[in-house]
Amino acid sequence: MKKNKYILLFAIISNVFFAQINTFSPYSRFGLGELNQTTFSHNQAMAGTCIAFKPDSLYPVMINTGNPASYALIKFATFEVGGNFVRSSFTTSLSSVYKWTTNFNYGSLGFPIRRKSGAAFGIMPYSNVGYNMQSVNNEPNIGNVTYNYNGEGGFNKVFLGYGTMPFKERLMKFRKKQVNKELDSAYNISRGSYKFKELMSEIASDFSIGANANYLFGSTLNYTDVRYPNSLTYFNTIREKTVRINDFTGNFGIQTAFTIDSVKAKKDTGNVVAGRLKRGLSEKVKITFGYYMALNNTVKAKYDLVSYNYFLNNTAIVPKDTVLKAIDQSGKITLPLEQGFGIGFKKGEKFNLVVDYAITDWSKFKMFEYANTLKNNMRTSIGFNYVPDKYVLGKGTYFKRTQYRAGAFYNSGYLDINKTLIKTYGVSAGLSLPVGIRTGTGLVNIGVQYGVTGTQNNGLIKENFLRVNFGFTFNSTYLEDLWFRKFKYD
Repeated sequence: MKKNKYILLFAIISNVFFAQINTFSPYSRFGLGELNQTTFSHNQAMAGTCIAFKPDSLYPVMINTGNPASYALIKFATFEVGGNFVRSSFTTSLSSVYKWTTNFNYGSLGFPIRRKSGAAFGIMPYSNVGYNMQSVNNEPNIGNVTYNYNGEGGFNKVFLGYGTMPFKERLMKFRKKQVNKELDSAYNISRGSYKFKELMSEIASDFSIGANANYLFGSTLNYTDVRYPNSLTYFNTIREKTVRINDFTGNFGIQTAFTIDSVKAKKDTGNVVAGRLKRGLSEKVKITFGYYMALNNTVKAKYDLVSYNYFLNNTAIVPKDTVLKAIDQSGKITLPLEQGFGIGFKKGEKFNLVVDYAITDWSKFKMFEYANTLKNNMRTSIGFNYVPDKYVLGKGTYFKRTQYRAGAFYNSGYLDINKTLIKTYGVSAGLSLPVGIRTGTGLVNIGVQYGVTGTQNNGLIKENFLRVNFGFTFNSTYLEDLWFRKFKYD
């Protein structure tokens, strides 16, 4: 019965996506629309930083969908769900308008597979289209022409990912082997040689690799209405284009790390052998590394394209002639290749600082046979997570277990309009409030992002957005026992 409840929940989540308005951005008119963030609320509070972020602590465990290599660190069955509230102001040189929306944003379930691996699956938006614009231009020899632009819809992503640590026991085996060798009086190795071999073994032990298989589905509608209110020579024209995608894509990532003992731990070391074997647990420093690649898959797509002339009868549109009608046409969309690198600095269980840098090759993006004018995009972000003492218990310790986050992000932009790149930049902050349910541990994740997209110069539109992300993380050994462990019967 419990299992059926979670299956039903994912079915409800899937249906919710089709009834949402996820964006009002005029820039969602181009390409595949406004791309959704690939991470959950806890990473979004760190400005979306995720490539080198390793959720390798004990309770609570979080799912980092930004790098599937991190799935190998999932120790307990983990359920995550979240949404957001977005309020945007759109400003031109002449006016401003305000819009807001609230949406469900993601749902995911992660679980461990034996000791070295983990997996996750879920659903989230891939891109969103939602705009309604009007402009009036004075065209030579014609007069005023009114252009109306409308768009709606979007593409969603169902993902199934797997991550593993193939050499997880390498460091333990290395140290055990060294102890046996040191019992031999004839064995001799320099301290520098030992430290180097130990470091390589540690990097191998912490190495993880993972991949996501993604299924993209959904449709978008772009609608253009051109009106000539003061001309009898030109016909008003409507152009409607619908694009549908139902195909698979993939992405993968790797992570690794090594630790540096604290000064206290080194002072506690009594001799060379103890120095090799004893690892200080007090305020260790861990350096993490990550790499991520979203493949430039070519996905199958279909489109409808209809264009016709019309005249107005009062306010009613009366079609006159069909200029173009192409229904259920097949084609292909080539997605951009994205590669990213990350580095992190983690001190004990209190402080974690992570930096991401990624490049997306939008110049190779191709949508059917249309020419591409997009530019390569660079994005970078920095975020940190701080928790005073996540394992402390007792009265008055609640806020010591609360996790505090902040970050900043910058995208150089891939849209070039009126010789101006549409950049995005902003800051973020948030926290995770611990809650306990039955035998599991949970978090209520709250994050805020404030940013700016575009500019009001050169006849463009500037968007100031405030995005409040909210989510829930639930860890449970009960779910793990119910779903993923085999029972023995006498």
